Parts: sequence; C-alpha cells; structure tokens
Amino acid sequence: MNVLISSAGRRGALVKILRESVAKRGGKVFAIDASDWSAACRLADDWKQVPRCGDPAFISTVLDHCQRNDIRLVIPTIDPELPVYARQRDLFRQHGISIAVSSPETIKISSDKLATDRFLAATGLPGVVRVDPAKAATYPLIVKPRFGSASSGVQIVQDREELDFFVKRTSKPIVQQLASGDEYTVNFYVDLNQQCRVAVPHRRVETRGGEVSKCVTEMVPELVEIAHELAKKLPGAWGPMCYQAFVSEQNETRIIEINPRFGGGYPIAHQAGADFAELLLRETLGNPLPTAELAWQVGLAMTRWDEAVFMDRRESHAVKPREVA
Repeated sequence: MNVLISSAGRRGALVKILRESVAKRGGKVFAIDASDWSAACRLADDWKQVPRCGDPAFISTVLDHCQRNDIRLVIPTIDPELPVYARQRDLFRQHGISIAVSSPETIKISSDKLATDRFLAATGLPGVVRVDPAKAATYPLIVKPRFGSASSGVQIVQDREELDFFVKRTSKPIVQQLASGDEYTVNFYVDLNQQCRVAVPHRRVETRGGEVSKCVTEMVPELVEIAHELAKKLPGAWGPMCYQAFVSEQNETRIIEINPRFGGGYPIAHQAGADFAELLLRETLGNPLPTAELAWQVGLAMTRWDEAVFMDRRESHAVKPREVA
C-alpha cells in the first residue's frame, strides 16, 4: 500500500513515521510539495513538485500522480489544501484512493475562527469569549484574522489605542478575551464511525512559528473528554486531528483552535504510543481497529532541533508546463 504526503514541506518526522508504518505492508511513501526546496520530500521514497493547491491544475496533477504510482491514501498536512481535498473526496474514491480529510463542513468550521466560535457555542464546548471591539473595556485582548493559521497576524493588545490600531490592520478581525494558563495541544484520532479512538494531551512548553518545539504529555481528563465530544459533534470528521486549549489555574478550559489534520506536534503522541498512522492505514484497507483505546505514556517530553537535508540542485523534479496544462 503506497501513501502520499501532500505539502510535505518541513514535516520530516511525519514522513519518517509513515515510512516505518507503510514499509511493514510492503509499500512506499511518496511526497509532493509546491517547492522543490522541501526537506521532507527528500526523506520520502520518492517525491514530486506540483502546482500550489489553489492552482486549477493541482487536483488533476495529484490524481494522475496517485494513479501512476498505485497510491491508495493521500494525507493532506496544511490548512489551505484541506478544503480543496475535502471537495474532491468522491473523485479520488472513484479511483480507489482515500483522502485523510474530514467533510467540507468540518473544514469550514476549523478554518473560519468565527465559525469555530459559533460551533463551540452551539455544542456547549468551552471556547474563548468573543468581544465587540466597539464595546471593549477590559484588557488585555487578542486580535486575530478570521481566516489564518500558524499564529500569523495574531496580536495581543493592552489598551484601546492598540486595539483600534490592530483591528484596522487585520483582515476581517476577530477580537477575543485572552485565554490564560497552560497551553495544550490534544492530538486525537477519529474513526470512520466518528468515535475518538485515542486522545493525547501535551503541554506546550515552547513554540517556534506557531509550532511546538518543547512539550510534555500529561493526562488531563477534561481535555480527553473534549476530544471525544469533538469527534461526535464535528460533522463528518475522520482521521488524525488536534485542537489547542488553555487550562487556567482554576482548571477552566478554553478551546482556541481546531485542526482536522496531523498536528505539528503529532510525533510526541506517536512516540508515546498513539499510532495514528497504523489506525489510518487499517481503516483505509478496511481492516478492523483495536477494540480498546490505545494506551499511551504520560510524562514523555519532546524537544526539537533543526537538522540539515542536503541535495544536488542539478536534479529536477520541477513541474513542466505540459504537465499542468
């Protein structure tokens, strides 16, 4: 069984994890990216440069690549490509190819911070209080673009002057109360019956560019329960997912983000014993999942460093004009 990692970018750890799982079944891991500088692509069994996900030729290029290489499963990894793949699930399914992506409805909820806020309120899950900028009286507050990821454009403001300044500068701003306490990411897997099969919270000790660089797994029952609720209440959810939340000193939880894809911190969940890759491969092949929830290690810490990948720049996996016409 061959697998394709889409927009591999710098996700070298994910490529290595999937190669180990896929190799047990005699398969290979392929990777694609819009840039021919992708480090993770060089760690795959084979790779190809493709158009960006917003390009009209993207889907036809990926589908052709899958058919040529007998790829059975496509794994998206970045937010901008999720809605593109979600709309094309049936097309790929017709060719015997699964895409590890949730329904367009769930993708919309996760990619639109206003939709996330409304979903949490409607389902009774603990979100962050949204504030009308014109009526703001208590600070600090946080200003976010309604559509965005990786903490891009997020600003903490301390007074009215800063609030007015960043509201004007931010595209479709959302203003919220600032959540306090320890920040957690919860990696969880949702099966085809919309049941959460395992949830692993880790406390974010340090982040770089919106992605965790130091963290430790902790058993926080409320966070695990929220993962089970999200699995049931997100329409058409499937596959690896994660959400971020703050837990205050008073044990008050506030969800700030939902991501229906492999999270950047997934490697710690995998190392702790929550093998999402194995669950995903089993479901793709139609094999039953373990009946019991996976056990995982509490207190496992992860710290990251940068590692170099070297390549011969004379090689060319670039997209030729005739391939994307």
